[in-house]
Amino acid sequence: ASAQPRALGIRVGVSGLEADYQHSFSKNQFLEGNFGLDFGYDANGAPGVKATALYNFVWARPAWTDKGKWALYAGPGATLGYVNDEVHFKAADGVNIVRYLDNGFMLGICGQVGLEYTFWFPLQLSIDFRQMLGYSLGAGRFYAPSSIGLGVRYSF
Repeated sequence: ASAQPRALGIRVGVSGLEADYQHSFSKNQFLEGNFGLDFGYDANGAPGVKATALYNFVWARPAWTDKGKWALYAGPGATLGYVNDEVHFKAADGVNIVRYLDNGFMLGICGQVGLEYTFWFPLQLSIDFRQMLGYSLGAGRFYAPSSIGLGVRYSF
């Protein structure tokens, strides 16, 4: 995180759009909470909603620039929500086949690794990779989606 105790913004991932909040507990630990739309694997379908909370640890602060601050971070978390994930394939004869179906309520654990840059004015940019292991109550099975996200936050 940054020298600022809080940050608020958005996280745009490959499968959704989330409101993003960070709260620093110390120079090297911060809580991150996300709530938003989950488009899953079928952007043409109805979106789901998902809430995620992560406890991140800053493990390096590279001095790559004279102004601003860099941070490499990682941490565990939990997620829950309602997902509407379907993957459609076309068979050789042109028939549309649904191969992956995780519709319904879900809960899971997740981990995140990210890189963040905090400007000398109250703006943060970040990129992260998030892996989740969840259980779809609707489909009655485990699944493991991953996401790359870009974050833009106002720090205060």
